[in-house]
Amino acid sequence: MLDDWNTYLARHGMTAVEYTLPDDPVKAAAYIATTKWSKSTTAVIAPDGSEFQDDVQTVIDQDATLSISTKVTNVAPGSSKFKDVGGVKGVPMFVGSKWGAIQLFGEGDGFRGDTGVITPRYESTGEDWWPHPYDVPGNDEDTFIPITIPGLWIPYVTNDGGLENFKIVLYSGQRYKIPVDTTDCSINVTITTSEPSNLIVFLIDPYGNIRKPDMPHWNGGKINPIHIWNGGHWHGIGFDEWRNWKIPEHTTFSVQVNHPMVGKWTAIVVPYKQTSGSVSYHITATIRTYNPKRIDAGLSATNAAVIASLMHAPLLYVKEDSVPSETSDALTKLGATNLIFVNINKVSTASLSGSVTEYNTMQDVVNAIKADSHSENVITITSWATGKGYFAPAAMIAAYHGSPVLNIGEAAGAYDTLDKAMVWREYAGDYYHGCLSLGHLPHMSKPFDFWEMLQDLIKNKNLPGPGFDLKKRWFTQIHDGIYGNLTAKYGLDLEGKEAYIFVSPRDFDIRDLVCRAMTGNLSYAGQIPMVTPALDADLICRDILYPAIIFANPGRNVTTSQLMNFPDGSRWTTNDGKSHSVYSSRAVKESFSSHGRFYEGHCVFENWLERMNEGVCINYYSGHGTGGSGVSFQYRNVAEEFPYAELRHEELKNFNWWDAWRGYMYDDKQIKSPRWGGFTWYNAEEPNLYDIVHFKYIDQYLENLHSEVEAFMSCTTAAHFGPMIYLEHGSALYYGNAGTGLCPQEDLLDDSWMHDALVYGEPVGEAFSKYVWLHQRDYTTGDPTAMYGSSSMAVTNVQLFFGDPTLIVYSPEWQEPTPIAP
Repeated sequence: MLDDWNTYLARHGMTAVEYTLPDDPVKAAAYIATTKWSKSTTAVIAPDGSEFQDDVQTVIDQDATLSISTKVTNVAPGSSKFKDVGGVKGVPMFVGSKWGAIQLFGEGDGFRGDTGVITPRYESTGEDWWPHPYDVPGNDEDTFIPITIPGLWIPYVTNDGGLENFKIVLYSGQRYKIPVDTTDCSINVTITTSEPSNLIVFLIDPYGNIRKPDMPHWNGGKINPIHIWNGGHWHGIGFDEWRNWKIPEHTTFSVQVNHPMVGKWTAIVVPYKQTSGSVSYHITATIRTYNPKRIDAGLSATNAAVIASLMHAPLLYVKEDSVPSETSDALTKLGATNLIFVNINKVSTASLSGSVTEYNTMQDVVNAIKADSHSENVITITSWATGKGYFAPAAMIAAYHGSPVLNIGEAAGAYDTLDKAMVWREYAGDYYHGCLSLGHLPHMSKPFDFWEMLQDLIKNKNLPGPGFDLKKRWFTQIHDGIYGNLTAKYGLDLEGKEAYIFVSPRDFDIRDLVCRAMTGNLSYAGQIPMVTPALDADLICRDILYPAIIFANPGRNVTTSQLMNFPDGSRWTTNDGKSHSVYSSRAVKESFSSHGRFYEGHCVFENWLERMNEGVCINYYSGHGTGGSGVSFQYRNVAEEFPYAELRHEELKNFNWWDAWRGYMYDDKQIKSPRWGGFTWYNAEEPNLYDIVHFKYIDQYLENLHSEVEAFMSCTTAAHFGPMIYLEHGSALYYGNAGTGLCPQEDLLDDSWMHDALVYGEPVGEAFSKYVWLHQRDYTTGDPTAMYGSSSMAVTNVQLFFGDPTLIVYSPEWQEPTPIAP
């Protein structure tokens, strides 16, 4: 980012000045105020909350020994133990609290079904679909789920074709209760052993949902060299290294959950796939209760920064009960007598001289910000749960938009549902070529009626599918919880669509599903998702400075794409009942060539990489996500890059293939040239096997991306490490799918919004949000047309924006702004 900033300034004969500020926020603020203002009659004051600490209570601290035992049940195909349960072949069994986990084995080289389990919550989870039967039939063994609550459990197979034996293994475990009486806290559970072991701990909420540990993005298998597949049917590669979660032996295992629901939580200690022996361990459970003064001071400081920015006034700090000398000296030097004291819940008792306007409630603060004519219809939301200071970059993006900064903790129910929905998807998914392909929350095609369901069960013995409409219930809770407890509560439902910006790490704080829940006809959302406040600040600076530093991009007038899988005349019916013919490669080429942009598509890795490193305005990828593990390309030379491949046309193996503006059917059917034909479909197996480049190598070979916009149409990619890699390399914004990218449905959706963003110059989030209801459920309105429409029923998209969703993509017609010396 600094390189691009310096390049931009150099274009105007200027050089950046580096400032080194004191670590102490009081001293830093006073220094800025007195060096950047000679006089100011107005100053904004906020309490410094850096000294406030949370209260940590230990609720479990004991030694224990787990004597490992198992109970094995074998069920032969055709056995009367199999029952039809919601469309699967299940084996109902009562499982008591003695047991900590269940593992399933679908045995048989020709087994063509999946294994999974229905919990006492009547939800299915843990289905093992890769590599068997997705690639080839064979044994299933990857279903491993904690016994969250005692009760009726139903292990099942989706199909008993080729099944020789269904083996059900229960593992012993030990349970610990953790009472929670406030949502403003974090639970941490740690187990330690003197020698490496495979003990793990699951954290279960009071309603029997698995909440921790999160399943990792990558399963732990080795990452093969570039162009070599991680798992597959090829001799010498196989599947076992990349098919399930590999937990190495360890001496410490910890889990944590923030803003937990009130009630009794359960920690379950279990052996991970160990069937005998005993392990001694120590378990510690703590509850860290958030200091309300820390949060009040943080809210005061972030919003004071917004007010100071809107007023172009200096910002200074006071302590809990005093005015530091640095602050009083700065006020005297500035001649500031009109003071705006942002002091939520009167967290500070410091006495200020002069004319003081004090804001003591969040509503006071919101009113003051929204009274300014420069305040935009943007709502910034962050979290104080980690205690790591993400409110600081939140203040930066909020000040840019004149937006209030709100605390997600005031919508603790929505926060809790976000986390459990994300974890549910993790455990309902399966590892595919080493990366976690997430599951989909169950949905129904009409509103759920309990009495209708009960009558159908009694009269016709019909059970609905497990989970009922969990997708509608949880996503609605997320949206309504945030809207009701924050937006509506503070009077922020204004004319037009609200733009939400969430500033928080997506993996261990505010989960990224929040963007999906808050985007539709009434609002749209994006997330600043990085793992540290510093990285958040870097992305926010890039987005704020985008209209200027995009001119440091030498390829800003060039657009590119990786069109690997795309429709060419396929039809899709949207939720309004209209049918569309989809010609995506043509639509992308048209949009990406608009306003004088030069469109240069690629499908070979080396050529695409060269173009990206030289600079582009926007890149669009349409192809397989491979579980979210990497990017697909056309092999340059199959024999050189992936000699394991078994092409349909063997003479094409040692052949130098063409780069092209879009992919082509190189092995599935013969073509005259890359320009011949339209619809193209590469696969994870021959024919038309694609070249897989793991994100490890995308990260390794990418250089400075100079504020380009990165857009992906692929399954699951946005849920994993891909977005972070592009953003860390200097992308200004990432758009992608954390669910299923279905052809031609999402192609049509992307064609539509990218046309409006690139041709009409609409903000990316606004452009996208207009089309959500036509393709997916719209939780901002609850409109039945979108909730139960044919497109919504057919596929689950989870599109996400990482970065500022109000960003407008650069056009060659823009005029370069001239920097002004401070």
